Amino acid sequence: MASRDPVDLQLGTDPEADENRAEAGKGDLRLSIGSFRGKPTAVLYRKIAEQKAPKTFSSGVVKNYVMDSVVVLAEAKVAAKVDAKGKRYVVEAAIPLAALGLKLTDGRALRGDFGATHGDKSGKDTMLRSHWSNQATGLVDDEVFELMMQPANWGELVFQP
Repeated sequence: MASRDPVDLQLGTDPEADENRAEAGKGDLRLSIGSFRGKPTAVLYRKIAEQKAPKTFSSGVVKNYVMDSVVVLAEAKVAAKVDAKGKRYVVEAAIPLAALGLKLTDGRALRGDFGATHGDKSGKDTMLRSHWSNQATGLVDDEVFELMMQPANWGELVFQP
């Protein structure tokens, strides 16, 4: 897994939130799993969070985009296996639901999305973003726009035992 090839889970943990909201709100999260310092790492992003661990991001277009909380999930167990040609990878992750602020019940439906970004050969620039539900992923030249969550474009995820 190259540094620009993370897999991504975006989830709205507040079932009462407006599903057509344009921007991330309280309860929305982004779990990004990618290579950090050569090791598979899970990072949790929250645009709005009660427990603050803020980080500011800037790019060519957007200056000073603040996430209330950006934390490495030390309790996550993450493994990535790359094929012999280095072209494909499989990511396995065990993330405690409590770390995401979730208490799931059978049949609970939440809005969310999952996908991956694909970097160039150097691993420095994103060339493609592909997600299950959000098809508005054509913008790849601006890291802040890539980071922003778009809850209105999420689908419904139903959790079963």
